Amino acid sequence: MTPQQVLIDRVRADFEELEVVRGLWLTGSFGSRTEDEWSDVDMFALVDDDKRDGLVGGWPQFAARYGPLMLKQTPGTPAYGHILSGWLRWDLVIGTRHDLAFLDKRRVVELVNKDGVAPGSPGHRGADLDVVLEMTEEFLRVLGLLPVVLARDEMVTAVSGTGLLRQLLTTLLRYRVEGDRLSGALHLSKVLPEDQLQALMALPVAHPDPGSVTEAHLACARMFLPVARQMLAERFPVQLEEACFLHLEEHLGADAVGAGW
Repeated sequence: MTPQQVLIDRVRADFEELEVVRGLWLTGSFGSRTEDEWSDVDMFALVDDDKRDGLVGGWPQFAARYGPLMLKQTPGTPAYGHILSGWLRWDLVIGTRHDLAFLDKRRVVELVNKDGVAPGSPGHRGADLDVVLEMTEEFLRVLGLLPVVLARDEMVTAVSGTGLLRQLLTTLLRYRVEGDRLSGALHLSKVLPEDQLQALMALPVAHPDPGSVTEAHLACARMFLPVARQMLAERFPVQLEEACFLHLEEHLGADAVGAGW
């Protein structure tokens, strides 16, 4: 039996006995039955509305029985992340029936259900264009900072900026496929088509010199912006994009930026 299954069985037995917990579902890769030996364990625990704050606040004391090496609550949320012995990763969300209604019933596995309730979401709801627009505006904002960090010779920040652009690009590609049901980033090879994975791996790596950073920034832009433009159609921020590249050309030179923009 795998360490993950040992944990699942133990938590299920504990929560069967814990009166405040009314239900327990596996989510993530175990919920969608795509787990492998490296998968973490994601769970959703159901409580009544008036009991949630008590369990959330008291969770560290209850969780001590599992001997976590690390226990961290995501700020402002009823979600806890644990690292257990053997580097077993376990994430737990404590929610109410309102939250249960948003779980994808096709991608969860029921472990405990004391009241006979069920997840209500029919599944994938597609990409929210407001989210795509927000990502696009953020991408252009970061891209437009390139002349600033180069002029100030802030090479560490410039390389970090490339990392931000790559992350936004990867998130956009995942979001186009998965919509509002983003899976974990550690499952990227199961989500993106092979040609997109190859394109991501072929992106130049930024080194701390102006030419390398500029090349890496623009390579990300040449992948990100056509996808965003296709997804957003008439909502694509054309004026912001044009202003960004005029700004880049003015300070970096048209040859450095490329004639294609």
